[in-house]
Amino acid sequence: MLPTPGVTFVPRMLSLAALWLLGAMLAGCAAVGPAAAPATAVAAPAAAEPADALPKVELTSELLFRLVFAEIAVQRGEPGPAYFDLMTAARQTRDPRIARRAMEIALGARQMPEALEAAGLWNRLAPADTDGAQAFASLLVGSGRYEEARPLLEHQLAITPNPLELLDRLQRVIAHGAQPGPGQALLQALGARYCDDPATAFDAHLVLARGARAAGDDAGAIGHTRAALALRPGSEGALMAVVQLLADGTARAATSDEALSLLSAHLQAHPDAADVRLVYARVLVGSNRLEDARQQFEELLRRSPDSPDPLFALGVLALEAERYADARGYFERYLDKVGSAPDRDLDTVYMNLSRVAEGQHRLDEALQWLHKVSGPDQQAAARERQAFILARLDRVDEALVLLRQIPAANDSEQLQRTLAEGQLLREARRYQQSYDLLDKALQAHPDDAGLLYECAMTAERLDRIDLMEARLRHLIALRPDNAHAYNALGYSLADRNIRLQEAYQLIDHALSLAPDDGFIVDSMGWVQYRLGNLPAARDALRRAFAIKADPDVAAHLGEVLWASGDHSGARQLLLEAHKRDGDSDTLRETLQRLKIQP
Repeated sequence: MLPTPGVTFVPRMLSLAALWLLGAMLAGCAAVGPAAAPATAVAAPAAAEPADALPKVELTSELLFRLVFAEIAVQRGEPGPAYFDLMTAARQTRDPRIARRAMEIALGARQMPEALEAAGLWNRLAPADTDGAQAFASLLVGSGRYEEARPLLEHQLAITPNPLELLDRLQRVIAHGAQPGPGQALLQALGARYCDDPATAFDAHLVLARGARAAGDDAGAIGHTRAALALRPGSEGALMAVVQLLADGTARAATSDEALSLLSAHLQAHPDAADVRLVYARVLVGSNRLEDARQQFEELLRRSPDSPDPLFALGVLALEAERYADARGYFERYLDKVGSAPDRDLDTVYMNLSRVAEGQHRLDEALQWLHKVSGPDQQAAARERQAFILARLDRVDEALVLLRQIPAANDSEQLQRTLAEGQLLREARRYQQSYDLLDKALQAHPDDAGLLYECAMTAERLDRIDLMEARLRHLIALRPDNAHAYNALGYSLADRNIRLQEAYQLIDHALSLAPDDGFIVDSMGWVQYRLGNLPAARDALRRAFAIKADPDVAAHLGEVLWASGDHSGARQLLLEAHKRDGDSDTLRETLQRLKIQP
């Protein structure tokens, strides 16, 4: 057994292997445990340094104390002292394993500069150790020190049997770094040689395309994807790989358009490629080309009438377009096709059918669909929606009880419940109660964007414009890209016919952030009306109504049409809107003011 600190017996020239075993056992219980490899590793670990290359170290009582103290400090959640003692010991003994342990502790504590220092020491003490070289290179890249990392990476690429795997790992590290642009230049330089080798060219181009996209270089991403596809023309697998790279949930317009172009060309040559058509339709949805997407899903359904997936997609598109009868038909046909198949997410269908029933003013039916939701992922959302429907049925107190019974697993979920309760109270016209609830929550979370916005909207209902403006100004300072904050403030001013030039500037800025948002386009039409610009107001409101056939938008457009002299058109529009949805206060007030009887 190893001697404990304070014992005078010290074996001479003792190997540290047994002591390292003790350290490993201690670290297994540590609060900040060892990492198998650095979090930013760009390659899998290779073989450890040969034992005969390690220094022979005299295990003095001072050294033993430092090592044991370091592991105990880690257990206590004190990585700083542990790191200091291990680095001191590593420099004294020149043992790379101690430097590695120091790096692991620093990584576990997310102390990247210290981890980099320890990895550098490890690499200097054992330059032939592939693990050490990889860890050091990874941390250099993660720190943006690309030129220092380059010779290490070139050597690793030369000796590894899977250079493309290493290159792809490197791409991911650079993409998550603080400076992906300069890192992209390093990646391109390292990967160029593999683009010239027929055996690796396809995968190399895809890796470099991913790197270019992460760095915001759309032209580079498109160039590499085209080069990759040219190597395997007509290959559906190659096309899918390229499209997945170009058009995911965060695709920029240029790369998304390129994906659509490639998919369209493939379908022209291979119209029966169902998987390609499905991906094409989904990319169209992601690009907000919903009518084009609907046509593709209809074509999929025509070619495969027994497939339920196009029915679900068509139902969702119809629901978003507020074509409730069509949506109902698609979802009911979907349920007929899939039955009670365990691999199908029926809860989502039930939630959507509840929205359909709400849109058709069948509130009792909407509740029935929500009662069918049983899965844990959707149950909280279903109960929350039930509460809002109960409130619409004038069962507000029952709705509040239900809402407060929904469990919250953490502070974030509890905050969501508070926001929902505040919104429910506001929709029930209990404005003061809503404001008091939200304002109290805001005192505990003064910078929460959701609370600031909801509190502002409730203050507006109380006609406390000073409080509304203060909350929205704070939100704008925190989130200068929040289009709805600018719009809410601008619209509130315009609706009260005050500070109209300022209202116009606020709404115009909101529109620059979200040019296709129907409610913001409506605000622009309304402020133009307040400013006396009837043609501009009419054009904006017609566009807003085309985007979102909302009753409030219809009320604004009807009023502008009436003011423009088109009384017949205004009357027809307003009466049709009232027939679809008579719950809008704005619509009712407009009908009364214009003396139009529903």
